[in-house]
Amino acid sequence: MASNQVYSFLFQSRDSASSLYVLFGGIVDPVTSHIEQLDVVAVGNGELINIQLSGATFKDVSNICQKIKYEGRQLKNLTNKLSELFQNSGQSDDFMEQLLHYINKKEDEKIRYLITQVENQALGNVKPDIQVWYSLMDREKADEISVSREPLENIGSAGEEGPPSMEESSATPSPAALTIDSSIPQNAVRVQFKFILSPVSGIPVNQLKPGDQILVQLLAGDPTTLGVIDTMKLKTEDGSIRPVPATIVATENKGTESETVIRIGADIFGKVYEEENTIKVRPYTGEKGPSKGSAISQHSASSTEAGESSLLLTVLIALGIVGIGMVAVFVFLF
Repeated sequence: MASNQVYSFLFQSRDSASSLYVLFGGIVDPVTSHIEQLDVVAVGNGELINIQLSGATFKDVSNICQKIKYEGRQLKNLTNKLSELFQNSGQSDDFMEQLLHYINKKEDEKIRYLITQVENQALGNVKPDIQVWYSLMDREKADEISVSREPLENIGSAGEEGPPSMEESSATPSPAALTIDSSIPQNAVRVQFKFILSPVSGIPVNQLKPGDQILVQLLAGDPTTLGVIDTMKLKTEDGSIRPVPATIVATENKGTESETVIRIGADIFGKVYEEENTIKVRPYTGEKGPSKGSAISQHSASSTEAGESSLLLTVLIALGIVGIGMVAVFVFLF
């Protein structure tokens, strides 16, 4: 397969019972087995994502996603969570191997199953109706627009002031938005994580800056992160995950919200979204285990306790022998 060809991979997910609707578009490189670009949006109104996927391109879907986000009509938390989940899955060798195999075999039902497994991590145990469309195309055609402007213009028809023009809706992201995502190398290992909080002595998220070192905990929610947890031997005997130090790579604050990119080691990266950027994160100060002196003191105390226990046992045995002797004498005399 020519390296200059990619898959346009699109799907709509509709769950009427929970009123959750998802539109996704991605560019899949079959050679590197990665999702190179993606856009996704979750909404509570299925009419917002009405588009005929057959014959549509990634750019068509991305324009709709961006317009919904521009108008603030998305379910923000779910959209952000789904974006992170699919980005992580798109870098997972296991997930991508299955996806490309099913695409090549045109096994749409198994593709729907893969999508549902990812969605359930954000949406809960839903059983959506999923429509999938994928096609192989030349890489330079991936950004072409093939559908008319009408579906995009109808998205905001219910608004009082009408929708913004196509030029407004397809405006390029701000430099800050580009920076936060471009700070993660394309071939980096992406993991899911959460901050270790310290309400008293921690650093507010909105005051973090590149180079700061903090403590995070990896979340075992996807194959890539699980692999890192196993490789770093972070899982304890009771099943909990030990915190690890991480370095702040980039941050972005928007009002009360924030996005933060961290790096663990040389090539492990993660991005997290927080609704409240005033939460305090525990800084990493190079904490180590108990000092040598402390360990010696504990060993000495243990030795003392062991000695005392041994002495007590000896006394009890001696008293027992004396008691047995007295009983024997008493029986012999009487």
